[in-house]
Amino acid sequence: MKKRKMTRHSQIIIGILVIILAIYLSISLFFWKSLNPYHSVRAQAIDIATEKTDLVKATGFDIAATDTVTYSIVGLNKANQEIGILIPKKSGKIKEVKLSQGVSPASLTTKDTKSVVLALYKGKPAWEVNNSNGFKVYDFKSGKELI
Repeated sequence: MKKRKMTRHSQIIIGILVIILAIYLSISLFFWKSLNPYHSVRAQAIDIATEKTDLVKATGFDIAATDTVTYSIVGLNKANQEIGILIPKKSGKIKEVKLSQGVSPASLTTKDTKSVVLALYKGKPAWEVNNSNGFKVYDFKSGKELI
């Protein structure tokens, strides 16, 4: 049997494909590693919330930064009511609020609103609203602007 030699053209194509594959794998690994801490914190916060509160099913997770960093979980309790769980990053008491007892986050939004996150401000539940003008914080129950 006769051995076939690879042509120079075939070698160049294989080399380019290997370089493209290496770049793709590097970028994928970078993004996977950069998102890993977020997913780890999210899983830990949800575990704590289900263990220490009435949370049965988590439907949302955010990190809020007002005067303190807070892990915010929104979900359903055993009675199928929407609740919010606020876990201070450093220390403090976990707070559970029924979302029906506060103003609707939709009432705080405008067309340029990017996000509305349940947060703690001075130890009390609040809404952190991010829009094109920056962040604003509103009282959870009254909807009054705090900062």
